[in-house]
Amino acid sequence: MSDESAKRLKEWYQKSQQRALNLVAVPYMGIGPVRELCESVLESNGRLLYITGDEKDSQLLTDALFDGMMPEGLERNLTICGYQEALSVSGEYDLAIYDDVNSFPYRRKGEVQNLIGYIFPRSKRLVAYSFEEILLNVETFEIPMGGTGEYVSEPRIIETRVNIDDEIPVSIYEYLLWFVYEKKNVLVFTGDRIKSRRLSRYLAKVDDSIMAYVTDVNTVGTIGMAELVKDTSRAHIFVTDDLDDFLGVPVNFEIIVHGADSPQFNYRELVFLCLRSGYCNEENGEVIFLCQTQTPDIERTKNMTRHFNKVLWEKGYMSES
Repeated sequence: MSDESAKRLKEWYQKSQQRALNLVAVPYMGIGPVRELCESVLESNGRLLYITGDEKDSQLLTDALFDGMMPEGLERNLTICGYQEALSVSGEYDLAIYDDVNSFPYRRKGEVQNLIGYIFPRSKRLVAYSFEEILLNVETFEIPMGGTGEYVSEPRIIETRVNIDDEIPVSIYEYLLWFVYEKKNVLVFTGDRIKSRRLSRYLAKVDDSIMAYVTDVNTVGTIGMAELVKDTSRAHIFVTDDLDDFLGVPVNFEIIVHGADSPQFNYRELVFLCLRSGYCNEENGEVIFLCQTQTPDIERTKNMTRHFNKVLWEKGYMSES
């Protein structure tokens, strides 16, 4: 986060008449944009409530602020908790932050707003740190990804009249062949286990040789995936019905969302999958949404990823190459 952005955030905390703020950043941004403010509040003996998506975020905050070890006694002023725990917090806080950026968004926007409505009366100041505007009628600060030429993978939409419960269009099969040729790691989200089995059966019927590269995530788990991708001499196609970002597998993925128009795929999750394709390094993977029709969630995902890249371009972070 730039010095100018950090200064602007600090000025809001100290001087603004508005008690709440939207801080918008891309998924997986880390706590850099709020770290200085957190440190300032704690150094002035203020009370800080930091609400995270899961335990990984709690450790992320502790590592960034205290090199992994929270100083003794500080727990009186710092409360780190997840969504469920936050619903029962008591006491008052100088600053509350809801971190909607650093973990996969299993909560819908309305659920986040409901929690913030519960926390707000207990907080002198509140920051909704998200990849979208959560709060209405308050100021919004937007933080671009920053400075190494990164970009967000905008999804390719493949619409088809094919019944994708039973088969896939030729274009998807050709993508899979290309990924195998290029020795890529591929993650195919199907939405449920029955669709995963049908997809595997169809691929085996069309081209049995491709099955040498296909792995059902239910049979190996995240640990098994992480072991398999160590073999970089071949492609790996992971088929999963589990909607997760698999951060425990330290590679970028080519991502295919099979049936992206299904109601179970919300734009919040789809946006995170676009960012997951480039999580581990700057060589972003492809993101492909296979659907029979473009839904509002798909359209919103396209618009949000395009906006992230527009901000990067306007701020001068993206190269022209």
